[in-house]
Amino acid sequence: MRGRALRSAAAAVGVLAVLGLGLPAGAQAATSTPAAPVVDADQQCTPGQRLFTPTPSYLVKRLGLDEAWALSRGSGVTVAVVDSGVDAGNAHLQGALVPGFTSFGDGSVPPTADVAAHGTAVAGLIAARQIDGSGVVGIAPEAKIMPVRAFESAPEPGGSSNNLVVPSAASVSSGIRWAAEHGAKIINVSLSDSGSADVYRSAVDYAHSLGSLVIASAGNRKTADANRPDPTNFYPGELPGALAVAGVMKDGTWNADSSFAGPHVDIAAPGQSMPTAYISGGDCVLNADSASSSYATAVVAGAAALVAARFPNESPDQWAFRLTQSAMRVSPGERSDTVGWGEVRPAAALALADDGMLPGPPSPVHGTPTPAPAPTRVVDIDPVADPLDPARAIVGWGFGAGATISVILLLLARARSRRVSD
Repeated sequence: MRGRALRSAAAAVGVLAVLGLGLPAGAQAATSTPAAPVVDADQQCTPGQRLFTPTPSYLVKRLGLDEAWALSRGSGVTVAVVDSGVDAGNAHLQGALVPGFTSFGDGSVPPTADVAAHGTAVAGLIAARQIDGSGVVGIAPEAKIMPVRAFESAPEPGGSSNNLVVPSAASVSSGIRWAAEHGAKIINVSLSDSGSADVYRSAVDYAHSLGSLVIASAGNRKTADANRPDPTNFYPGELPGALAVAGVMKDGTWNADSSFAGPHVDIAAPGQSMPTAYISGGDCVLNADSASSSYATAVVAGAAALVAARFPNESPDQWAFRLTQSAMRVSPGERSDTVGWGEVRPAAALALADDGMLPGPPSPVHGTPTPAPAPTRVVDIDPVADPLDPARAIVGWGFGAGATISVILLLLARARSRRVSD
């Protein structure tokens, strides 16, 4: 599956689907004659054609971002986007990028050349700066983005160089390592892979040891290969030291046609109708009809950036705990295989006080709360003294004495009666 040059944009989409990646709805690898597919009822996304979406992002209200931004906007935190590259020319990302890395070949391909639109969309959801005329804004609008390109473009016979090569476990893991070494506290990996567990585990463990939290996709069913059995593993998201994110619909419902479920799912976030940055240099609204875990992963990565900025001295495990513990769910003490511990709520994560007694995921500081023992019930079998006992004794004595006297008098009277008759 890995390492093959793809001969068309359609082939690129098909192979990315095997990895669980979700390309922007209607988007394709760059070609010499870009198409203009409709991705939302009122907007078309065309590479090279700059458009802006004036409607305010629904994510602001749905996730309570105004409340969260009063506490943190992500300043001082760098989020690595291990993906297809990030378009440095997008209006929302001006001043947002730090130097990045290309994790394949000799590294000469710039990480700011996005060949698939996917990485730019992910970066916009995380940290887009708000600009006039657009409602698009990132979850952490003051965080920095580190572009790490793990997708390769390969030449095609005839001279074209715009065909995608699927990112390998090696290129993704190399990107994770490089990002952690160069200061990324949050590492977004909007893909899932069913193999190469040891390769991913080594990279996630290394990043964790350097104080970085990996946030990855829990898998897209809509982009999976329908001709293959459902995957049973989702790397790197299911590994210790990482969070696996499921996508939910715009209204918060989980959709079985969009997402995989399983014990690997840690948390969920919206993944439908996502307003974000695009390789046109402007905006696009992506995934109008499904919930992409790729974009949900970016939402959680942005929330993690808010948390890391407010609590820089906490560990990656503590940041992850804040996100999962504060997530919105039906039962505080229970997770589910569809949405994990629930839908992310950034403001609640920022306000969380971990005293070790909260129901839900175990605290990395306090561990699992120990249930309070049931109070011991002591049963006293000794009789309880009745305060009226003395009075009752006197009354009883009086009755007894009276009865005795009456009996004696009766006997005496009978004795006299016999003497008289005799």
